[in-house]
Amino acid sequence: MNLQASGASARLFTFQRACILDLFDGSGWYFPSWDGIAVSEKDRLAYSHVNKHLVDCGLSEGKTPPVWTYECKREELDLLATMLLSDHELQSSDYITLQLKVPEQYILRTCYHEWCELYFTILETGQIEDNGRWLDLKTGSDSKDVTVQAILPFLHKNWIVSQEPLLIEESS
Repeated sequence: MNLQASGASARLFTFQRACILDLFDGSGWYFPSWDGIAVSEKDRLAYSHVNKHLVDCGLSEGKTPPVWTYECKREELDLLATMLLSDHELQSSDYITLQLKVPEQYILRTCYHEWCELYFTILETGQIEDNGRWLDLKTGSDSKDVTVQAILPFLHKNWIVSQEPLLIEESS
């Protein structure tokens, strides 16, 4: 695979457990595993649905869970992290923020808000009732304020621009 951007690349951010840095193989690849992310059956159903779209776009073979990244401004990271990670997750594990520079050809962009609607419906019902809105970045009430979820099939170490501890200030 050609990891160098043959064209444009995107600046993305992801919040990961710090141990991810030890999980890249000798060639610099990180493919998440179902065992490693330890999700419920309904979570796996939702994630597998995302994988179907990664496969349809030619981005993945669909055998491993997706990697969730976000296209946002740096000053929005703390708010985004508190939306994505529970207090329990933040207290029980060391998390880091990775800034990535990812070639465009590996990215499936989606609308985070619309994905959450679909995801929580799947968690409640165990059924996929997908209207496709999560795949359309223009579906938000004000499309310029849509949080872009950029889903990747894997990570490569060469894409990491920076890493820093995720430190969320507790509000009083």
